[in-house]
Amino acid sequence: MSESETDLPASYQSEMGDRTTIQAAIRHHLEALEVDNASKYTLMQRREHLNWFAEWVLSAHGITFADELRVVHLRGWIAHLQKKPSLHGGGKLSDASIQSYGRSLAAFCHWLEKEEIIEKPITTHFRLPRMEKKFVPTFTPDEVERLLAACEADSKYNPHMRKAMTARNRAMVSVLIDTGIRRSELAGLRLGDIDRDLRVLLVHRKGNKWQQVPISQEGFKPLHDYLTKHRPYLAKIGGLVTAKRGDSVFLSEHGKPLTPAGVSHLFETLQERTGIEGKRVSPHNCRRYMATMQLASGRSPLDVQRQMGHSTLVMTNHYASLSVEHLKRSHDAHSPLRVRPGDKITGVGTGYWEEE
Repeated sequence: MSESETDLPASYQSEMGDRTTIQAAIRHHLEALEVDNASKYTLMQRREHLNWFAEWVLSAHGITFADELRVVHLRGWIAHLQKKPSLHGGGKLSDASIQSYGRSLAAFCHWLEKEEIIEKPITTHFRLPRMEKKFVPTFTPDEVERLLAACEADSKYNPHMRKAMTARNRAMVSVLIDTGIRRSELAGLRLGDIDRDLRVLLVHRKGNKWQQVPISQEGFKPLHDYLTKHRPYLAKIGGLVTAKRGDSVFLSEHGKPLTPAGVSHLFETLQERTGIEGKRVSPHNCRRYMATMQLASGRSPLDVQRQMGHSTLVMTNHYASLSVEHLKRSHDAHSPLRVRPGDKITGVGTGYWEEE
């Protein structure tokens, strides 16, 4: 629901005297995020989440002004969401969705406190509900081969277009799997972002940050083939005769810049063709596969963190134990039952105690 869709009293959407209405505070908060270079997705999601909260707190508690908010209202919103049916059907909202709504509200209230719109802090005692940590399976090497083989373009295209689309598809999947960049980062790549001598991509990360991301020879070859042999054909269809630094790397069949939605559409097609079941066939699972395989093969977690664009190791560590085979091998190598009397064990010593 967008801001224009909220059907609220005019007084609710303005400032009255020294008091700020919730809706006015939402607008100011979004303006502050925009000044801070928040992404369009963050702005859209925050607006949507906060407008829904504003509607609920007005209807459930009759609250109009931001300084009327208390922690009980924040908890009440979470409780309301936990009982709310999913918009997509099939039961209640997922824990992940509720966490997302809760984080938006907590960030908004932190901002209200910082701006002194709320005198007494209300977020101090607000806690998001614990979220069940589910095992999310990633691809196997065999499935990756099937994905690459399924990149063949549809026979509806003429031979030249079919070759171009096939090369583009394989380049996209190869780059995603090899580098672990996000869907939006792939779609946002420009010709000037690729250094073919160093084999490095300049990627526009979250938080409006730019980062150099290396790509292997195996990942770069399909990209190079697409750029040199097939992208010019697609660009010509779109009316682009001369390649410029700011032009998009990946183009649609009409020669237009490929959108993130277009990347997702490719993976929907790949899922149908490969018949991979029990896991999501998506750009993000390519990212998960890259992190899992690199950590399992011994790459430094700090290097994987930088490769993925994580600000801390917390997110990177989510991928550390996704490979059950790696976990089994690690456990077998370090099983306590393999220790025999007389074996020298490091890291087990004495302490500053005499008895238990």
